[in-house]
Amino acid sequence: MQEVDSETRFLAAISRAAAAELGHDHPLALAAREAASPGDGVHVQELLVTLNEAARDRILAAAHEEMREDIQAIWSHLPGTAQGDTIH
Repeated sequence: MQEVDSETRFLAAISRAAAAELGHDHPLALAAREAASPGDGVHVQELLVTLNEAARDRILAAAHEEMREDIQAIWSHLPGTAQGDTIH
């Protein structure tokens, strides 16, 4: 299984949260889902700034909650934890 970097996980979480809050076809949900490079992440941040504060707060809270509860992602960043089929 290929490890997914933190930025990619965050953008995916933003995409899901934005889709739930604003709809799947909203520019923020689309941009976050299609983000493939650091420059794309900047575009997502620019779109977040254009939202009203309440919507932005709900989207960021949902994305942070998803990341906070992603045990595999947390586990993969701890030294000495199992990586793949072996224990390091």
